[in-house]
Amino acid sequence: MEAVEFVESLRNIYIDASLLKKQGLSDEYIEHIKRAYIVMPKERTIVSQYSIIELVENYDCSHLEIGMVTFEEKTEEISNFIYFGKAYGHDLAIDTTTGAIVVLESGYDNLLFKCAQNDKSFLSSIFNVALYLERRAVEEDLYVNIELNIQMAEELGDIAGGKLYYDFYKMMLGV
Repeated sequence: MEAVEFVESLRNIYIDASLLKKQGLSDEYIEHIKRAYIVMPKERTIVSQYSIIELVENYDCSHLEIGMVTFEEKTEEISNFIYFGKAYGHDLAIDTTTGAIVVLESGYDNLLFKCAQNDKSFLSSIFNVALYLERRAVEEDLYVNIELNIQMAEELGDIAGGKLYYDFYKMMLGV
């Protein structure tokens, strides 16, 4: 998935405020959820071989939060990694030697999770995480069905590139 397609797809995620209210969420929090998926363009435009870099550098992702994944204001390249976001407080980065998306322990660069075989498959899988989390927020049966959540995490891992990535998506879904 390219950056532009990711941004447009996020805008099309339907947030059913009435169902979220029934779940006990406040109006403020519902608005926060809605705003999270509206990613506005920045004034500058850069072109990169990496869609993630185009997303972070060309769009204001400051409100974008998918599960525990957030995006930085700008990317930063250090050694063999291009840092672009956070996952559970640790660094999300592109490994420039392989093109893979990884989670590195903040401050230490120890590999914690392999997230996707490349940035395009990461954007596709993380978009599908957003869809599933929104659905799970209003369908309590989905939230408590561990077996179904494991199956979904594996499907998300397949979108990301295969079994190597299952653990990251299991973490994303809390299973």
